[in-house]
Amino acid sequence: MDVALLLLSGIVALFTAITVHDLRRERRTWDDGVPARDGPPLTPYELACLAGGSGRVAELAVALLAGNGTIRLSLSGHAHRTVSPLSGARHPVERAVLAFVRGRRGAYLHEIKRELRRSPAMTELEDLLTRLGMLVPDGPGFVTDLLLWLRRLRAATLACVLLEVVAMFVQRTYWIAVIGLAVLTFTRVGAQCELRWWAGGGTTRPTTAWARQELGRARERHPRGGASGDMAVSIALYGLSELRDPLMLAAIYRLEPGQGG
Repeated sequence: MDVALLLLSGIVALFTAITVHDLRRERRTWDDGVPARDGPPLTPYELACLAGGSGRVAELAVALLAGNGTIRLSLSGHAHRTVSPLSGARHPVERAVLAFVRGRRGAYLHEIKRELRRSPAMTELEDLLTRLGMLVPDGPGFVTDLLLWLRRLRAATLACVLLEVVAMFVQRTYWIAVIGLAVLTFTRVGAQCELRWWAGGGTTRPTTAWARQELGRARERHPRGGASGDMAVSIALYGLSELRDPLMLAAIYRLEPGQGG
């Protein structure tokens, strides 16, 4: 049984290595010779989506809405609406956040993130970035299929790890199981790193070379620390740590579950 499990682990590791190799070849193909993108610079919400996914978008919306007084951050750990939110000039993401806060009479940040992740506003934002060539479209495709296969191999790796641990304690033989566990550990780490790279900052769709170009240029123009003076872009690129107001930052972090006062 030990040898069979070791062989199974080797097969999973081999298929994972082949899949990662194919994805990295696609990565090089996409990055080599990509011309500079023409068009206006991306908005803070578009940058936030590329840099940190729906979670970063939600953080940016809460920070901006709290900064202009549209929502109030209470000591109890809730965000509350203070003024009429549904202005046509507002970004759809802000309207979605405000509608959720109004409907719940207050909400924690983790609830806002969860709601925004599955909202039409977030889907619309990702669709826009897909049309701009920043995200890989959903649906069948070579890269999409490879990523799906790699996720399945990652799950198979975890299943093999559990089988190796069970076999180790049942049969009281360790050295073969240890080899298998070492192989599976490196395999899972490699798969996770590749999946994380393709996910960019947490978007539901893989980012493209143009997206990485735009993020790189934005980070050059707006270095960490808020030196550029554009707080919205700084939060979009680096997160809530860019907030200069320590009281607001503390209030937003209290919106996380278990941190309410």
